[in-house]
Amino acid sequence: MNDHPSLIVSILQSHVRTTALLALADGCDSTQSLIDQNTASKSAVYNALTWLHEHELIYNPSSKRWSLTGAGQIVVNEIDQHRQTESLLEADIDYWQSHDVTALPPRFRLRLSDLAGGEVVRATETRPARAVSEVERRLKNADVIGATVPVYNDRLADAANDADVTRLVFNEAVFEEVIKETASAQLDVTEMIRVSDVAIAVTVTEDCLLLSLPTLDGTYDSQTEFIAETDEARHWGNDLLDFYWNSAQSPDRDSSRQK
Repeated sequence: MNDHPSLIVSILQSHVRTTALLALADGCDSTQSLIDQNTASKSAVYNALTWLHEHELIYNPSSKRWSLTGAGQIVVNEIDQHRQTESLLEADIDYWQSHDVTALPPRFRLRLSDLAGGEVVRATETRPARAVSEVERRLKNADVIGATVPVYNDRLADAANDADVTRLVFNEAVFEEVIKETASAQLDVTEMIRVSDVAIAVTVTEDCLLLSLPTLDGTYDSQTEFIAETDEARHWGNDLLDFYWNSAQSPDRDSSRQK
């Protein structure tokens, strides 16, 4: 059994190695420039560069300049993802401890670092509708909306009336209930609607991602909403919508209304 730490762990365990590798990735390509940053002693910088070179993460095509190898570039990407994930957790560890990320498809759990920079909006005793109100505000201001709908909220549906709704993936039970309760003019079943077994609510507008994960016992949580405005988060959300949309089915409106 190999008890030695992995390559990435070995780098992260050393502040000097991590700093040197990331600095080289950012264009600081000489030993002297690394020393001039005063992040460590001269000997520590030399030792870090020697270690990175011996592990073939950097090379010196000239006698005075360092460059990353392909492996070094991969490691830098992994370190960056690691730091983004830490940032996501540290921003609101209580939320991620109490909500079920396994409701997300595995490939999207691996990309949760894309959500770094987002925030959790919570209901409070004095503002029990705070999370719903914030989602409502975002929907009212949106021009374009795509979403999954594991539960139906009339208030939020009304807020999205003026937006261009490009696609909706309903939970099948929710879709059937909505069809029973709404007039045909209120819910036009077109090519923009599909049904699937969705347990999370994800909404993507032109400027934000809105995400609602179930709690650990599987309960839908209307008291919190994760909101992110970065391009990375919106791209993550659109990819997730693609996943659900491609695995969903077009609803049979006539049979649904007869039930």
